[in-house]
Amino acid sequence: MTKLFTFLILIISCTALSQSKTEYLRQNRFDLNHPDFQFPQTDFNIIGFGAYHGSAKTYDAEIKLIASLKKQNALDYYIIETNFSQAFYFQQYLDTGDEDLLKELVLGFESIVSQEGTIDTFEHWKKLRALNQMYPNNPIKVLGFDLISEYHFPIKHLLYLTKDVLNWTMRNELETKFSSRQLDFKTRNQETKNLLQKLTDDYQTNKHRYLTQVKDTVSLNHLLKNIALSFEEKRDREKIIFDNYVALKDIYNLETKKQFAKYGFFHIQKDREQMYPSFFTRLIEQNIYHRNKVITVMGYLTTSEVLWDKIYDDNGNYKSYTIEKGFGIGDYWKEYFKGIKKLKKTKRSDLTLFKLNNINSPYHVGSDLIQVRLFLKKSNRKALKAKPTTNFIDYAVLITNSKNQVPIEEMTLKQDIKKAPK
Repeated sequence: MTKLFTFLILIISCTALSQSKTEYLRQNRFDLNHPDFQFPQTDFNIIGFGAYHGSAKTYDAEIKLIASLKKQNALDYYIIETNFSQAFYFQQYLDTGDEDLLKELVLGFESIVSQEGTIDTFEHWKKLRALNQMYPNNPIKVLGFDLISEYHFPIKHLLYLTKDVLNWTMRNELETKFSSRQLDFKTRNQETKNLLQKLTDDYQTNKHRYLTQVKDTVSLNHLLKNIALSFEEKRDREKIIFDNYVALKDIYNLETKKQFAKYGFFHIQKDREQMYPSFFTRLIEQNIYHRNKVITVMGYLTTSEVLWDKIYDDNGNYKSYTIEKGFGIGDYWKEYFKGIKKLKKTKRSDLTLFKLNNINSPYHVGSDLIQVRLFLKKSNRKALKAKPTTNFIDYAVLITNSKNQVPIEEMTLKQDIKKAPK
């Protein structure tokens, strides 16, 4: 009898908690598509937005969040999942509108985010530029703190920063090979690495000769430090992101600026899921910012598709691509986020934002939206160590009925088809 009573109490408690979460979500939801949407929190240092890669509508959610923050005068810097040099040239695209440059940047972007070298990324930046032109006196500025994953833009940036330096033999050799397209820009290419190694060694030995001819020594030293890191066999990516952020924080006065960081799911979690800390966790643990001033908005996909792989022939030429509708979504019977059903039940539209971090939020208990349940496999429940949802995230965006992103190579194929004689 006692066991039966205990069981009934447990069932009633679980039902009550479920109902309270559903009711809470209904009271704290926002339609991103509404013309008057306002992001409800502007008292922050840095806000991160991320989701599983490869979904087209993730960019729709992102641009609406950015537009709302900018309208409320709550956005100065846009931090993207790229290295310092790629970010420099994305900024140049925003300033000039050079779409040939943008295509090169999108292809370079996939060296670190393989599912987003896409037409959708290309179109996102065009929308961002249009938004930026609405604020000519206070435009969004772009920054990147990630490790170097390709050499094209770091070399291009290096040559730009040192364009006034005379009689630098190693630089001139690099420029000749770069201009004549003799370089392989993959970071594993030994010839390119050796050339850059010789240049960085020469710079360290003869710095006194070159620095007087360089206008932006801060950027040059930062870039060369990251190029040197790219020579290492094993690199700690989160540490590099964090160290780069700290190195440039005072240069850009980031502590007094509003920042929006677009990164993948793990990088913007505010607590450790296991022992290894993410970028955002490091910002909090090392007292760069107070936990309450670091805001995480996580995207969740349902009934959606994602770009999975690009397919190439034996010569490395693009052929086609594959998509996923199950794994890689986070809402599939073999792999899903605990608690995603409640978001689906209470959504307002295909892009619904839920505020999870109110004082009375039931998400201060339990692991909904962080715990991943897997069919016939162990979930990450033990790794979470009973930490609640709001230790990791503050908001959730449910993204419904999203198509997959489409490789940017498809844009070129379509253009070639149009040009072909009938």
